Amino acid sequence: MKVNMASYVEDLVKCGFLEMKLPRKQRKLTHKIWKRKWFVLRRKSPRGQARLEYYLTEKACSEGKHRTSISLDDLTSVSQAHSRTHSYSFLLVGIEIKLFLSADTEKESLEWIQLIKELVLPEPKLYPSVQAGDIYGLYEVNVIPTEDSDRLELTGNYLITVRKEYLCLHSAKTGERVLEWELDHLPRFRLQRLSQLQDIDKVLTFQAARGCKTGEGHFQFLTQQGREILECVKLQTQKLARLRQHLQHDERHRRPSLDSVPCTRSSENETVDSLTSNSFS
Repeated sequence: MKVNMASYVEDLVKCGFLEMKLPRKQRKLTHKIWKRKWFVLRRKSPRGQARLEYYLTEKACSEGKHRTSISLDDLTSVSQAHSRTHSYSFLLVGIEIKLFLSADTEKESLEWIQLIKELVLPEPKLYPSVQAGDIYGLYEVNVIPTEDSDRLELTGNYLITVRKEYLCLHSAKTGERVLEWELDHLPRFRLQRLSQLQDIDKVLTFQAARGCKTGEGHFQFLTQQGREILECVKLQTQKLARLRQHLQHDERHRRPSLDSVPCTRSSENETVDSLTSNSFS
């Protein structure tokens, strides 16, 4: 039975072959110290906590067989390790785990270390001073050139903030606001993976409507925080919609109804009525 591909990639961060140093008990049975297995790194999601899974083979993974899952909740460190036989080894240490792994290349080893750290041991980042106010989220992005980003001379790295009514772009060096898009005029947002097998960077795409200060346009950004940006924008857009509904409701109640307006006659009607009354007297 094959695993559903949509659910397989839903919380996938990285996958690939690694060699794992076996516990002493297993070494006696296999007479091996290291064994090659297929590893899958997964982020926290409705399907479970952040974890590292491994399978006997890649095929076993696709069939959902022989899975072992290691929770990363209690991980305290991940770092390069020294091994006489494996040059690209690294070590995961936690309250209940101590796991030696080794990649095929230094680049692969460093990438696994970086991704695991970002997932469960993120380092605090120092950002330039961004104008204070109603900031609900601050994220790093890199402009992917489009016709409209070229028109606005956007290039390189920026910070994006989600505010009460705007999505704002700031200089990554100074924090100065470069431009802003009204949330009400951003009808389309989309998030794309660069690769089905990795979840490092994503492409954030949105469409600005004609009513935007920047004019109508198509914009793309490369970011590792695409999911967070989408969630923050969605939440703030919903708040704005509820606020508008509340204001419209109050406006309707403040507006006098026809039943509450006193019935009055014009002077012309009053004259006619009086004449009619006199004619019957």
